[in-house]
Amino acid sequence: MGTFRFNPVVLFVVFSLACMSRESTPAAAEEPPVEVAKIQRIQIEHLVPKPNFVGKTPTVMQWTAAEGADSYAVSVENEIEIPVFDQEEIKGTSIPWPKEARVDPGTYYWRIVGLKAGRLIADSGRAAFVVMEP
Repeated sequence: MGTFRFNPVVLFVVFSLACMSRESTPAAAEEPPVEVAKIQRIQIEHLVPKPNFVGKTPTVMQWTAAEGADSYAVSVENEIEIPVFDQEEIKGTSIPWPKEARVDPGTYYWRIVGLKAGRLIADSGRAAFVVMEP
């Protein structure tokens, strides 16, 4: 029995036609907006450390308030997404860097979410900062 071979041009054309027909259907046009779009309207900005900060380990983490948030949660991860620390039920817009959260020189990412009655209403997205050797 022979080996099956396909023509990449034919495969591309078939795939393109399938995508075009899905995009032109009324059902695709009437899909409701994703819940994430609502979250992104309320912005939280990283203040300290600023995005792309390079220096010593921060002594404080600070961000802008999210309208309607009654608490915040902060998470910090290293460059391979291993958690350094997570803190929840924060009532203000800043926290001291936890003494037990020791970090080596490298790149870290932090994120803040705003909560209202335990439900997510705002998300800062991830921001990087680099800790240099002292």
